[in-house]
Order: sequence, then structure tokens, then C-alpha cells
Amino acid sequence: MRAAVTAVIILILLSAVGCSSRKDDRINLIITAWGNEREEKTLRSLIAEFAKTHPKIRVELQMIPHARVFDKLMISTAGGRPPDVSRVSSLWFHTCAEKELFERLDNYVNSDKTFDIDDFYQEAVVGWGKHSGRLYAIPTDIDVYAMYFNRTMFDKAGIPYPDWSWDWKDYLSAAKKLTKDTNGDGKIDQWGTSLDQFWQSYIYQNGGSILSPDLKKCTLNEPRAWQALQWMCDLINREKVAPGAEETAQIGTRKLFTAGRLGMFISGSWDAELNFKDQIKNFEYDAAPLPKGKIRATFIGGGAYAILSRSKHKQEAWELVKWMTGKEYQSRAAIDSQIIPSRKSVAKSGAFLKLKKPPKNRAVFLEMIKYGRTLPPVACAQEMNEVISAELALAILGKESTKTACEKVTPKVNQLLKYSE
Repeated sequence: MRAAVTAVIILILLSAVGCSSRKDDRINLIITAWGNEREEKTLRSLIAEFAKTHPKIRVELQMIPHARVFDKLMISTAGGRPPDVSRVSSLWFHTCAEKELFERLDNYVNSDKTFDIDDFYQEAVVGWGKHSGRLYAIPTDIDVYAMYFNRTMFDKAGIPYPDWSWDWKDYLSAAKKLTKDTNGDGKIDQWGTSLDQFWQSYIYQNGGSILSPDLKKCTLNEPRAWQALQWMCDLINREKVAPGAEETAQIGTRKLFTAGRLGMFISGSWDAELNFKDQIKNFEYDAAPLPKGKIRATFIGGGAYAILSRSKHKQEAWELVKWMTGKEYQSRAAIDSQIIPSRKSVAKSGAFLKLKKPPKNRAVFLEMIKYGRTLPPVACAQEMNEVISAELALAILGKESTKTACEKVTPKVNQLLKYSE
């Protein structure tokens, strides 16, 4: 009897070990991403579906605030425990790629007949998918800026809606007409416009650049650059058609627009769903192209997914990257959050263009893609942007001219470029 009991116990233990072994056979992947509650819900749903078709892969999603992802990747890589896959931002993609944090993906793409890289906008692939001509990330969305405008305010002022014929002169003229002291107390209550949060756009529109073509020299001290930035600052300090720091300290320019106190607001397609949908109640709005300076240009950026070079399961990570940049996810993101897909087939489908919600002229965001300019693709892009923005803040406050600011910051950027070679 004792022998029989012992045999049964052994069989149970062996069975338990077998079950544990089968469970442990699954490969564990960690993926980091950012997003609001709606985006997180979409991501978790997508990962759950990935698990059904890839039963041998278990995926753990780690949601991290956008501002902390870069530091998280740097610290976890240095500590030897990075995630397998991460969403990356165009703002610091090149910094990470230069530091070899990401796995090169050219071979994966070339050998995978199920994956069509040509379906992606090349502006995105080149802008924040490739570094030094090599592919390190697959773009998942595009953040391109256009101009929202308060249709009701324009109608009351008798101003024609902005269109592709508008240049800086037309834009400023409309902004002056829309800027008003509505209650006669000597203070402006309604503003014509606000500054584009990406100061780079003004330089690009004026035919200027941040760096030389070979990316080895800062060109902000050249007239086309600092004159464009001076025009930007003048909207606040000389023309007084855009609110300054004092006016936006409490409410912010986005809230000024949703409150019906700002005529024109430059932002991305996602703002319509994330903020305008629930906050705009008493007026109609639409979207229009950015006015052109010497040329037409706008900032363009976005997100992508990359495999960390220290991942121990790179082939499985590639399967996850394909899934996270696939048509299903991009369609959901477009429908749920009005995020521009990086896949042309999805962007031009009903998932984005045929949404029954404002703005009516949603197509303008897709049309602006071909005019998009990214941040310079250099290793010190993150630090360079911070250094320039800090100096320009003084010019925006009217404490120095943009010529002075650009002359002061140019040698600082040149030093960063030298040290990052």
C-alpha cells in the first residue's frame, strides 16, 4: 500500500513538474510604451490578441510617462536589464541609435516576406526609423502639425478661412483682426494666434536650417534662421497678436483655444480627440495648412518601435514589433485617438479620413506630411534641442534679440556636435 501511495505521489510531482516546465517554456518579453488611458487600453487589447496567435510568447507591458522613457532606456541598458521592445520618440531616436541601444532591423525586414516596409511613409522611415542609413525602428505613427482655427470667430470677423494660398503676411493680417479687447478694460481678451511649440518650423519656412548639410556646423547664426525666430517672437512682443508667458501662465494656449479666446492654434491631429472633443462646446472649428514663408514647411515627428540590442529574444521581439506596427493597431489608434498612421494604406483608408467627427478638413494633416521636416538626425539631438530652447526662451520673453540668442547658442551647439562625433 505504502509503495502504491509513493508511486502516486511521484506521478503527481512529475505531472506538476511537467506542467511547470511547459509553462516556463514560454518566452517572456517586456515592452515599454507611453500613452493616455485610452491608448493603454488599446495596447493591452492588442497584446492580448498577440498572445492568442503567439502562445509561446508572454508579453509584459510597462507604461511609462513620455518624458521618462528616454532616461528609462538609458538607465536600464546601463544596468543590463533593458526591455526587449520599446516605443521610441523621434525627439531622441537618433541619440539612442547612435549609442547602439537598438538592434539593426534591415536583415529582419529583408528576410521577412510578410512585412512590407514600402507601405510606410518614407518621411517617417527616414526621419525616425533610420540612422546613418541603417534601419533601427519601425514607425507606428506620424505627428505632423497643421493649423486649427475657430470658424465661428472667423465668421464674426468676416475673415475668409485660411487655405493653401496663405503666407506669413496673410496669417499676421488675420491675427491682428482677431486680437481684441472685448470688454474695454485695456487688456486683450481674445488673441489672434499663438506660437508653434516647435520653433524649428519657422526656420524651415524661412528657408533656413539648424545645421549645415553635413550636420557638422550649427547655422542658427545665419540670417534666415535668426530672422525667422525674430518674426516668431515679434508675434508676442511687437505685434501683440499672441499671448506671452504672463497671459498663458494660468490657462495655457490650448485652453485659450478651447475656451474660444484664441483664433488660430498650431498642433497635431491627436489634439482634436484628446482635448477638443470634450472641451470645445460653443464654437465650430476646422484645420488648415500652416502658412508658408519663403517655402512651405512644418515640423514632423512621431513614434516607432525598436528592439533593444541587448534583448535575448530578438526574433520573438521582431514578431512583436511587426504586430505593434501592423494595420490593426494603426487603424484602432486612428479611430480612437485621431493619430495619423505611419502606414499609407491605413492613413488613406476610412480609419482616419472618414471619421464622422471634427475637424472636417482632416485630410490637411496627410497633405502636410510631404512638407514635414524632422529634427536634425544627430547623436546629440536631445541635448542640442534643450540648449537651443533654453536660450530662445529669453528671446521669447523679450529679454534679448533672437540674433543675440542665436549667436550665443551657435558655439554651444558646435561643441555638442564635436563631442558627439
